[in-house]
Amino acid sequence: MESGPQPALSAEEKVYSANARNMMRLSNGDASGGSAYDNNPSSTKARMRRAMVGCKSSAARSVAGESIGMKNFSEKECNMEVMNGRGAGFMLEALTQLDCPTCPYGIGSR
Repeated sequence: MESGPQPALSAEEKVYSANARNMMRLSNGDASGGSAYDNNPSSTKARMRRAMVGCKSSAARSVAGESIGMKNFSEKECNMEVMNGRGAGFMLEALTQLDCPTCPYGIGSR
């Protein structure tokens, strides 16, 4: 039983749809959603939005809480600090420490 020549696999497979591109990215271990996250946005509103996303992550809250001397920092307390207290800076510093381009929301863990 002789088989014909096998087609050579290219180093980069051709992908013809966004869904296939996302599936290939996920199978390679990239859970970022294809997004690039900026932990130092220029506009004030963008800084607040990014900090509020950080408040949803327990890892980011833990690092941010350590930096401002608060233990067991809850999401509500974090949101209140970002909106009314210290501003977005403390959370953006924590997000920079946890920067992970292939993680969901660009936030890694310790």
